[in-house]
Amino acid sequence: MAEMLTDLLQNIYKRIAQLGASIQQLNDSLNQLNKNIEEKISNLTNKLEEFSNEINLTQTKHIDAVKEIGAETTRELKIIQDGLGLDALKNLIKKLEDFSNLSEGILNQDTVNLLLSEAIDSVKILKESLKEEEVVE
Repeated sequence: MAEMLTDLLQNIYKRIAQLGASIQQLNDSLNQLNKNIEEKISNLTNKLEEFSNEINLTQTKHIDAVKEIGAETTRELKIIQDGLGLDALKNLIKKLEDFSNLSEGILNQDTVNLLLSEAIDSVKILKESLKEEEVVE
């Protein structure tokens, strides 16, 4: 009887030890999973921060480019007003076309699209004017 009780207790202890080992393995797995999740979240946070910085930098560059193009366009219009004629006008049209091509591919904001549409219409009108002048000459 005592031997049966001893065997029973040993089996219980073995099962408790196995359960403890299984719990430890589960704990290790959970710790590894938590570590992986933390790494993924950290990587995602870093990527989002990089993306945000890239967006801010890109916006700043495009705003500067638009300002520079606006200033250049104003200078070109003054040259035209001063009477240098078709060469300056063709140069202005080329710069406006370059600007419209650049803007169409990169800038997507509604207000910028509206400005681009107006700029493209202006380029077309200027081109038609040039064609009419060339035909007249």
